[in-house]
Amino acid sequence: MVLGIYGSGGHGLEVEELARVINLKENKWEKIIFIDDAIEKIDNEKIFSFETIINKYMPEDIEFMTGIGEPVIREKIYNKVKDRGYGFAILIHPLAYVAENVKLEEGVMIAYNAFISVKVHLSANSLIQPMASIHHECKIGRNSIVSSTVVMGGNSSLGDNSFIGIGAVVKQGINIGNGTVAGMGAVVVKDIPDKTMAAGNPAKIIKTGDIRVF
Repeated sequence: MVLGIYGSGGHGLEVEELARVINLKENKWEKIIFIDDAIEKIDNEKIFSFETIINKYMPEDIEFMTGIGEPVIREKIYNKVKDRGYGFAILIHPLAYVAENVKLEEGVMIAYNAFISVKVHLSANSLIQPMASIHHECKIGRNSIVSSTVVMGGNSSLGDNSFIGIGAVVKQGINIGNGTVAGMGAVVVKDIPDKTMAAGNPAKIIKTGDIRVF
């Protein structure tokens, strides 16, 4: 089996490193490669175009992982791959804690020392960064990112295509909407609606509309 990391920038390199660590324990992939849409990056040795890869490998021979850390682009990559009949891996760092009854959909990545408690649901293509702590019965939406050292209290949720910045804290039972950003260090004590950016302590809405992380 081959692992194709779609995106060869900084986050893609982090995905590669996690896959390398997993391979040391499980020997899961015989080869790890990158896919990139930027023609100038393609070398046909380690970095390939998407069309080259799907012409070379059948769906049973390769699984993908998103190597971009921006939710809107993550969604585009996921849909592009799925539309061509290919699937995604699930990557979990050996030093992450994941409770037995956690629901994991394809494309999920859980990084070093993350804590995922009981009855959590991690939706497709979501990314949990190092040392994030997600407590009981939380739900993380599709293509969404929970950054390093974030703490989400029990029964809280993050919508699709959303982002929680480094060091943010989310009170139990809070809902953060779709296409929404909770900024770095935010203390979220009230629900945040769709397509909104909130920041501060306590978190307050600072922007609405189509929100991009960068």
